[in-house]
Amino acid sequence: MEELKKKATELGVEFTDETTKDDLNALITKREEELSSDLDYLKKQVEFYKTESKKAFEKRDVAMKDKKLLADKTKELEDKLKNAVDKEELEKLQKEFKDLKVYKEEIERLKEEEESKKLDEVQRSKLQFEKEMKKMQDQFDEMKTTLEREKEEAKTKEKVFQKQVETLRGSRLEADVLRSATKNNAWNPDQIVALVKGFFTYDEQLDKYTHLVRDDKGKIVDEQSVDEFIKVYLSKEENENLVKSTIKTDTTFSTNTQTTTNVGIKTTTKGKYKADDPQIIKEATDKNLPPADWAEIKERMENKQNSMREKKQK
Repeated sequence: MEELKKKATELGVEFTDETTKDDLNALITKREEELSSDLDYLKKQVEFYKTESKKAFEKRDVAMKDKKLLADKTKELEDKLKNAVDKEELEKLQKEFKDLKVYKEEIERLKEEEESKKLDEVQRSKLQFEKEMKKMQDQFDEMKTTLEREKEEAKTKEKVFQKQVETLRGSRLEADVLRSATKNNAWNPDQIVALVKGFFTYDEQLDKYTHLVRDDKGKIVDEQSVDEFIKVYLSKEENENLVKSTIKTDTTFSTNTQTTTNVGIKTTTKGKYKADDPQIIKEATDKNLPPADWAEIKERMENKQNSMREKKQK
């Protein structure tokens, strides 16, 4: 519509904003017919279409043949206009001018179709590109999901492995404590394991457990191995009930029966608890200890408790 308004203005056609496209076309056509006998107007139109044709041909290298034909027609019209005088020549010139106008319109239509095809091709290329991009994104997302899953699985395996390592280390610590407690005459080495295994810290660099000795302010002042700690621990007065007492034994052999008998093992104690007491025998059997030893241990434990109560009362 803007092109029509521009053309109408150039032709001097009067119109308003309410003028429709069809009405404006009719006004332009009528004006062109009025000016068709005006040689000056025809010259201007030839120049106009000459310029437009040049623009069209510059954009369409493939239309070289049409360009030449259009240029020849334009040249022929220019030559005829120079010598146009009679009505017959003028009418013929007008007809050729109209034909040239139609031809130009056809060229422009073909140009629009070609540009439309190019636009369609661009659109198809764009859609193909977007399709490929989506495919690549889907592959990337799938790889990302797989990697995250494998990462989580690796973390889980690492946790299980660390747990197994910690279990093995704990077993090794228990074995070391058990061996040291046995060597230091503990009544019940398994009990010592339960009592002291929390006192040790694993050293990653040395690959072993140690006990860190701290002063009253919490500062580390020494480091003890498992054997060193167990020896000190069982030597403390408050833990004497955890250690076997020294009992001398004398062994004789019967030459007739080839059996061994023990002589000198304590069967009674001087304290409150007696080795032949049924209750002492039962408790000692439950603890897998000799009755006399268990009676002595109970005696020591009771004496220690009495001593602690007396200190509290003071």
